[in-house]
Amino acid sequence: MRKLKVGVIGIGVIATTKHIPALVKREDVEIAALCDIDTALCEKANADFGLEAKVYADYRELCKDRELDVVHVCTPNPLHCPMTLEALKNGKHVHCEKPMACTYEDTQKMIRAAKEAGKKLTVGLQWRYNPAPMKMKEMYDNGELGEVYYVKSQQLRPRRLPAYGVYTNKEANGGGVLMDGGPHSIDLPMWITSNYEVESVRGVSFDKMKYNTEGNALGPWDPEKFDVEDTAMAMITMKNGMMIYMETAWITNMIQDAPGVVASLAGTKAGVDMFGPKFEASLRVTKMTDGELKTEVSTIDEPVNMNEYDINHWIDSIQNDGQPAVLPEQAAVVTRVIEAIYESASTGKTIFF
Repeated sequence: MRKLKVGVIGIGVIATTKHIPALVKREDVEIAALCDIDTALCEKANADFGLEAKVYADYRELCKDRELDVVHVCTPNPLHCPMTLEALKNGKHVHCEKPMACTYEDTQKMIRAAKEAGKKLTVGLQWRYNPAPMKMKEMYDNGELGEVYYVKSQQLRPRRLPAYGVYTNKEANGGGVLMDGGPHSIDLPMWITSNYEVESVRGVSFDKMKYNTEGNALGPWDPEKFDVEDTAMAMITMKNGMMIYMETAWITNMIQDAPGVVASLAGTKAGVDMFGPKFEASLRVTKMTDGELKTEVSTIDEPVNMNEYDINHWIDSIQNDGQPAVLPEQAAVVTRVIEAIYESASTGKTIFF
């Protein structure tokens, strides 16, 4: 099996905590190029991970590098589409971080470009690949839950706004928490139920906590440079009648016992939810047993690293000419829903697809 040469654009937190650590574990991958407008970050990554990657300041030059087979786009959201298009134009497979793009129109450009180039495209929606949601999907697929008619997806962070980078700047980030935790909170219930057929979206958003900078686990921010939403909720109605209620927030005066993206499913045979500090592997199944409603609690002992799962399936899809774990068409629907939440929050109307 040949060694794939990978270039990474944007050497920030997501690149150095997810992409590079997962890629360096692959014997069939060489991280051959790094790109950031701050080239010192590339040099630091070379040193930290024992790489000898070429360093670029201009993503266009990296994309033109004929030695590269694959490009990972790990930059702020408005750059996802142009950088992905540039990489595809130069014949590279592309792994793009979430959200796929800031507009549904741009996602369609990316999908078309991948098909025209004959290259693979995927998006970083790895939260679906924890042990608990994978088990929930298995239960759904096996019919153990019956007809699932309601799903709740939740990530309420008490004080965990990413104060670093450009997250609080609408122009630079494309939006706030809906562009950060939102993609995972929207994708998770759709992936578990294999349903990306949306009928309508009704959403609300808030920026009520922008001046409450105290106690933030990821540092302080400047409220005067904060022009995005910190909280958003949406009711997403699917074409088959199933309803998804999604809520995501960076800063709340509420405690969520599960410190991540969790889902709860209500079905006609049983209900199941993720819970607790070890939410990624903890499940509660509630159903009628011997004439009584009972809840069974279980912990899945098989460890799964969601970041490595995402990257490994991505690289395997290239090596074996298969499908990546996350299909771009799925990620495009997620962006379309985000767009609809913003529109609904602004107009007060339900947005029909």
